[in-house]
Amino acid sequence: MINFRSPAATGYALALGASILWSTIFLFARGVAGSMSPVEMAFWRWALAFLAILPFTWRELKAQRALLRKHFPLLALAGVIGFSGYSLLLFQAGKSTEAANLALLSASAPIFMALLSRFWLGERVGTRQVFGLLIAVSGVIFLILRGDINRLLTLTFSSGDLWMLPAAVMFASYSVIIRRRPAGMGQGAFLAAMLGCSTLSMAPLMLWEAAATTYHLPSARLMGILAFIAIAPSLIGYLLWNKAVERIGAARAGVIYYTVPLFSSLEAAWLLNERAGTPQVVGGALIIGGILFSSLDALRRSGKERALQRKTTPPHMPTENIAQDKINPKN
Repeated sequence: MINFRSPAATGYALALGASILWSTIFLFARGVAGSMSPVEMAFWRWALAFLAILPFTWRELKAQRALLRKHFPLLALAGVIGFSGYSLLLFQAGKSTEAANLALLSASAPIFMALLSRFWLGERVGTRQVFGLLIAVSGVIFLILRGDINRLLTLTFSSGDLWMLPAAVMFASYSVIIRRRPAGMGQGAFLAAMLGCSTLSMAPLMLWEAAATTYHLPSARLMGILAFIAIAPSLIGYLLWNKAVERIGAARAGVIYYTVPLFSSLEAAWLLNERAGTPQVVGGALIIGGILFSSLDALRRSGKERALQRKTTPPHMPTENIAQDKINPKN
């Protein structure tokens, strides 16, 4: 029996929400590509996201100054790896390699998540998870190659591919690091602190580039696109992702990440009138099938645990007083 209100179901739903928001980046980034450098794009993306979240979290950040100082190395590492470093490498790769190559290499991120979760956090990756991951990967590859396996033989790799692979490793590392969120620090303050560290790390690069070139502030049109990317895919998307990883772990959330290219292709077909056909149908079916195959056991187990908890809870004691029944990734 699947309980759709369990922490597991909530975690998968949060990861799906993040993936949907991230899929919109590819549509809106088309309006920015060629007009801004990778440094400028990364700086404004995270600076605007930080400014957007600060009014809602500054009181908590101020009250937790001691906690922030204690865990500054973790916050700085996560901010640099997951935000500024990842974006810089991604945007730099986009300048010198094909979109198909970018998508194929980014598909390695969930694999790195599973490996890092296993060897760094000791989380067990079950057989169903592995097979589900492989099924979803095959769906992504089918979607990217548009159903023509011969396209794989004609792909050429360039220096840009050397940027994308480390970017995938960085995002996977970030997804594992955030499992170490300091106790007592809320998700909003945690994200704001990492965004602040990311913005500070990008500031010297932005100043150097502005001094070395004839720099002009982005136009109102570009700033509008950047503001959307900063708030929806970046701020809200990462907040959803962080909460998803907290509930189900990076390895399980990583399988949901494979829906990003699927949603991107569907959005392009809907908003840009790009052709959608067999690759979207078959690739989407494989991706969704892999996700279901990988996650059904976890959902059923979480539902059974919650049902058992209700049976063993005295009538006068609400279930909310019991410790939250999160999935234990080691089980």
